[in-house]
Amino acid sequence: MNRQRNSSEGGFTLIEIAIVVVIIGLLLGGVLKGQEMIRSARSHNVITQSNGLKAAMLGFSDRYRALPGDYSRASVNIPGITANVVNATTGAITTVNQEGNGDSFIGGAVPPALGTNRTVATDATGVDHAEISLVWLHLGNAGYISGGFSGVHTNVVDEVNWNCPSDVCMTNAYNGAMFILNDNKQAGRSATSDSAASHQIWSGNKIPAPVISDIDSKTDDGEPGNGNFRVADRYITVCALNSGGTASVVGVPATATTYEDAAGVVDWAILGGETCGGVYLF
Repeated sequence: MNRQRNSSEGGFTLIEIAIVVVIIGLLLGGVLKGQEMIRSARSHNVITQSNGLKAAMLGFSDRYRALPGDYSRASVNIPGITANVVNATTGAITTVNQEGNGDSFIGGAVPPALGTNRTVATDATGVDHAEISLVWLHLGNAGYISGGFSGVHTNVVDEVNWNCPSDVCMTNAYNGAMFILNDNKQAGRSATSDSAASHQIWSGNKIPAPVISDIDSKTDDGEPGNGNFRVADRYITVCALNSGGTASVVGVPATATTYEDAAGVVDWAILGGETCGGVYLF
């Protein structure tokens, strides 16, 4: 009798097992919900950050009648800015310090001909390259953003690979370097929309594909190749799908009318575990 009672007392009843299962389920649900809340918070952070930068750009332009980074009289009107050295006869910049060249294009030359993709590594040289870091210095010193940016650009800014130190460029919630410049690095569903140059805010990289898809859905049309928020050219092959559900391609025009992919760039590839970068057009 005692032996049977001990055996019975050492086991678990169905009710006890059910309670354990429920507790485990609640714990797992809490973990998943917590992860979802963190992802949502970071998504909201990226959106808020980009909206703040757009407002800062507009405020700076309205106040100084110039673009941050490109501002050629920044040393006169913004505290702590060192003037460029200019040839007194020709007016050409001989030493680039902390001012732009005033050509109305941040970090880039005049937009390229339609249907061509400008190579930033080639065009962003000299003062144009300096403007990519100076945009943050000008905005910071003028009081439109916080961060204490240095304005240093030589050998540290690599916009082609989306790399920039945090004391030079602003970073997103995932510590990806952000850029503001004139370029055409957005995806497009046609040659016209793909190669059209404009001033852009690059969201910074390292953003998980599900998050960047969520950002696009909340702020634009949810399509990576359309609207005011798009997948960056650099991340098309890993973060975007064409209408056939396969990875989009980047390169020379596939047809006379469609640039990135013969089937278009129409959806985010959110299940690949990839990290992405997007482009805000403004």
